[in-house]
Amino acid sequence: MLHVGRRRDHAMTGHHQWKSGSLWARLQQRRRAALGSGALRPIDTGQVRIRDRGVDFLVRVVAHLADKPHAADDVRSAAANPDPFLPYDRDLFVADIGDTHLCLLNKFNVIDHHLLVVTRAFEHQESPLTLADFSAWWRCM
Repeated sequence: MLHVGRRRDHAMTGHHQWKSGSLWARLQQRRRAALGSGALRPIDTGQVRIRDRGVDFLVRVVAHLADKPHAADDVRSAAANPDPFLPYDRDLFVADIGDTHLCLLNKFNVIDHHLLVVTRAFEHQESPLTLADFSAWWRCM
């Protein structure tokens, strides 16, 4: 799953610029390392198929959200800093996507390999996606 989101950062990290076709390998490598370090905290879910007006939806259901690791700490942290990517956890960093975006693993993922494409400069989540957002997403695809 690829998610395009908004964030802010002070400067380009210079961590890892990938070559075309190598993002999947880099994502898998970072995922293994983040699982090993405890930085990545998958949330166990079940799946339910729902049909509404002729359209099938696959819905993920969290079995024990109360068991989410450090949920209370995350709520306090969110109140103090509404930007969950500032600063981002370096163990979740996957790759730079040019000057405007970067890729991170979703810390509390409900599906494996959930990659976030986030902006370096703060932008409100309610603002429309830009050409730069779509360009960054396309580079990942």
